[in-house]
Amino acid sequence: MNRREFIKNSSLITGSALGALTLGGGTISPSKALGTEIIFPETSCQNKKNNSKNILIVYASYCGSTGGVAETIGKELCNQGARVDVRFLKKAGDVSAYDGLVLGSSVRQGSWLPEAIEFAKRNQERLSRIPVAYFLTCITLYRDTAETRRMARSYLDPVLESAPSVHPKDLGYFAGALDYSKMNIIYRTVMKSKMEKRGIPEGDYRDWEAIRSWAKGLGSTLLNG
Repeated sequence: MNRREFIKNSSLITGSALGALTLGGGTISPSKALGTEIIFPETSCQNKKNNSKNILIVYASYCGSTGGVAETIGKELCNQGARVDVRFLKKAGDVSAYDGLVLGSSVRQGSWLPEAIEFAKRNQERLSRIPVAYFLTCITLYRDTAETRRMARSYLDPVLESAPSVHPKDLGYFAGALDYSKMNIIYRTVMKSKMEKRGIPEGDYRDWEAIRSWAKGLGSTLLNG
């Protein structure tokens, strides 16, 4: 969903969704208006090899599924001999101690989440001096076609333009997950309307083999870079 489409759908649906929240003096309680609890995984792998590289994997996520992708990438790099920290972006600290970094985000309104773009921009001086890789997750890749791959590639344009001194060694594009229980009522209503029009059912479309394969390929880039 691109930014224009999201805003258009939001303007049409938000009013009715807000009305549902207050209809009859509170038909829908605040707790029901929110999605279920979302878990943003954070892990560390302390490899004991003396020459192990320190790799930071940072991800931005709205509903949590991108965290699972980041965690899987981290496990694969750890298996290859790296010391790896996987961190939710809002809890990521100083990047100066790391020898390489993987930055990923889910997609909303046709772009990485704003905080992921800001992270790359804010840290671009350091990121320009170490090997870096970017990845994204998006429901657009529910169908793997030339057109959806082209659209997915365009979703990284904002971060590439905002942090031009960072030249990622590799870019990963992965299908995401669509779980309405993780969304608040307004966003859920907007997304259901949009996804039904596009014929995309609710489900988890992350291809774990593709994710692990990409992570294996990162080993030589990040650990020997």
